[in-house]
Amino acid sequence: MNEAELDARLSAARAILREAGTVALRHFRARDALAIEAKGPQDLVSRADRESESLIRTRLAALFPNDAVLGEEGGGVEADRLWVIDPIDGTANFLKGLPYWCVALAFVADGATRLALTYDPVHDELFEARKGGGATRDGRPVRVAARPRAQACVGFSHNFKTPAEPYLQAMRRLLEAGVDHRRMGSAALTLAHVADGRLDAAIAFRTNAWDVLGGLLLVEEAGGCVTPFLDGRPLLERRTVVAGAVELVRLLEGVDGPRPR
Repeated sequence: MNEAELDARLSAARAILREAGTVALRHFRARDALAIEAKGPQDLVSRADRESESLIRTRLAALFPNDAVLGEEGGGVEADRLWVIDPIDGTANFLKGLPYWCVALAFVADGATRLALTYDPVHDELFEARKGGGATRDGRPVRVAARPRAQACVGFSHNFKTPAEPYLQAMRRLLEAGVDHRRMGSAALTLAHVADGRLDAAIAFRTNAWDVLGGLLLVEEAGGCVTPFLDGRPLLERRTVVAGAVELVRLLEGVDGPRPR
């Protein structure tokens, strides 16, 4: 894929993500009217998720009809040119009125994540990255932090389809090393905040591609260390990923996942 094709997709994705974020934010402000469905333990979905994803799919299909799409709610299959959508990452926060959620979009071509966009509608912040082109927040470059362990904090992401032991093992390692932690409720936004230096690293346990694919590119382009997701295994296979400052990623190395690169 040439640079002009990526330019067109990045420009379009910015506008699409902001539009989807506006739809989601409108629902967030009127969330008491939403009907909520449970997909599993602590795994919720509402009309807001589906409307956001439908809008993104419709816009992408009109502009790039030969690109495939994989979304959390609508599914999809792997392809050489693939958009990966999380229409609302942090749905549980969203439905509880907690302002920590986002809309996330990544573009994969030729086996690598080429574009990443994460939009936080509540705070009107757009994080984006292009492979080999750095990472930004609202057009300004961002970098992974380099704090000492005594000041560092790692964001956790966990779902109730996975066992507790890896989570507890990672927490023990951090506490014994004097590193703080938070469980934020949105893996995609947590990774964006790692790229922006607000958190020092993140670990997401046995997660899906739509939760972390773009965020991993954000962190990598912001100078961080990441464990791979696109490593030859099926894209729909869940896996544990770690990203952030190299010292902290190494500290968590081997906790339910592969080595970082």
